[in-house]
Amino acid sequence: MTHYKKTLGPLQGMAMTVTTFIGTGLMILPAMSVSQAGSFAFYAWLITAVMIIPIAFIFAALGSKYPSAGGASHYIGRAFGSRYEKAVGWLFLSILLVGPAVAIKVAAAYLTIIFKTSDEWILIFSLLTLVGMLIFAIIGMQTSARFQTGIVIVMIGTIIWLCFIGDIQDSRQVIEAPSNAFEWQQTLYATGVIFWCFLGIEVMAHMGAEFKNPTRDFPIALLGGIAIVILAYLSLVLLIAWHHTYGDEVTNSQSLALLVSKLMGETSSRLFAVGAYAIAFANVAIYILGFSRMVQSMAQQGALPKTFISLNKNGAPAKAVLLVGSITLLSIVFSELSGWKMAWFIEMTNGSFLIIYTLTCIAALKLVSRTIRPVAIIALVSCCFMVLFIGQSMMFALIVFSLALSYEYMKAPKNPIKDPKLPVQ
Repeated sequence: MTHYKKTLGPLQGMAMTVTTFIGTGLMILPAMSVSQAGSFAFYAWLITAVMIIPIAFIFAALGSKYPSAGGASHYIGRAFGSRYEKAVGWLFLSILLVGPAVAIKVAAAYLTIIFKTSDEWILIFSLLTLVGMLIFAIIGMQTSARFQTGIVIVMIGTIIWLCFIGDIQDSRQVIEAPSNAFEWQQTLYATGVIFWCFLGIEVMAHMGAEFKNPTRDFPIALLGGIAIVILAYLSLVLLIAWHHTYGDEVTNSQSLALLVSKLMGETSSRLFAVGAYAIAFANVAIYILGFSRMVQSMAQQGALPKTFISLNKNGAPAKAVLLVGSITLLSIVFSELSGWKMAWFIEMTNGSFLIIYTLTCIAALKLVSRTIRPVAIIALVSCCFMVLFIGQSMMFALIVFSLALSYEYMKAPKNPIKDPKLPVQ
């Protein structure tokens, strides 16, 4: 069995989009942006949203026109050939070495709050969380989407409740527009951090093949979900700034817990930890599903063994999921033993995704209609603008992509020289 079950509708797809973008970033990014940009953080989020919307629109246009589990690599392959498609696939898989381990460790940290254990349990909780996510991925997309729909309802309800009891209208007083070069620099610098919130457009693109009506439903799911995400993050930015639950790295990582404690009391901290864990779990599980679809697509292209093509009775690429799980396991253990800061892994992830987004926007110039082409140009400009704020962190992705592309060129068979046809006497 190699064909995906078309089980997703616009509402389920929208729920998946929200859980993709609102995950571990929800726990730290609003506070980090306020710490960096101060009262200008609201405008930093708006600027980032303006830059990400044309990119999301391009992915929606490509995903509805060319639904494929290969996502961005498939679009790039259609525009530039199979070598680039496979190279992007390798780049996407390389994110497994730096990305999921961070999010899984953040989720595991909330388990230490729930069970009141020391930080020494984080590694064990990380491994248990990974096992749960692999099971989650293997049971199939339809069951996963139902679970995520419930998570989204609870998540949005909690944010609305915090807005109600946290005086969201009064919090608008913290909004201040930058007025000079230094303030604009401070605001724009924060967009480099906020960009991490929107990593996941590529993952959602992998799911385009599983929508019942991808032409209609995929754009609704992606763009509608992003609109909900932007509103949720902007609300939390205002509340965190208004109630001063931000500061150093430790305070920022606990900002939402501090906000809940301030508005609802200390007894709500463990209940909030349960919700935070569920959000992080659903978020990273979607990434694992996306990575697994990428493995399955690369196997179809011949870049990986054919054994990863098959799907189980639930329509999930079980063997691909196990491969993704094994690589993630190595990443978790490495991050624990190396002692490297999580910020390093986050920055490497940002750079990899930005290259994928940039190449996709370039490919869109050849694949989309003339009416959408101006949006592709705007999206490409947005990607180039973000490069300025990610900078050296893109070196990891550039090296991986260069090596992958060189490998694909070297292994490609040379075209044989055809003998001239001899005339028949």
